[in-house]
Amino acid sequence: MTKQYPHSVHELYDKYSGMLFGYIYEIVKDTRLAEQHLISFYSNLKEYLDEINADGANTWCQLQRLAKRHLSASFINTTAQTESELVTNYTGNKCLGMMTSEQRHVFCNIYYHGKTVAELAYSLNKPEDIVRKHLKDAFTILKQRA
Repeated sequence: MTKQYPHSVHELYDKYSGMLFGYIYEIVKDTRLAEQHLISFYSNLKEYLDEINADGANTWCQLQRLAKRHLSASFINTTAQTESELVTNYTGNKCLGMMTSEQRHVFCNIYYHGKTVAELAYSLNKPEDIVRKHLKDAFTILKQRA
């Protein structure tokens, strides 16, 4: 028996693609790259319809979460690049280029990879206070550019 979904991929695209494009664009800061991510995201969305259509699930929040996961996976696939290539080619975000390597590492691991401060501090073998300071400094750079 085929399961009936309240939302199909086509319906989700019609309703949310504009907002999702804006969400992705704000992360990658490149129109062409955002379009590529949006196409890739919707191409693979069928496998996540169960999560999106779960009872009580907010569709927009689910799509944002899945898009962030998609972008994180794309970010992980670029780890073979040098750090400077990653900053200029992947994100197009000049703010990352203004950060120190420590700030960039902490920011990307927490924001893109979803690690906690405690997890990152443990993996870096540094105190949590140092990791928090790097993260705070990274956000200060982002705020100054806004």
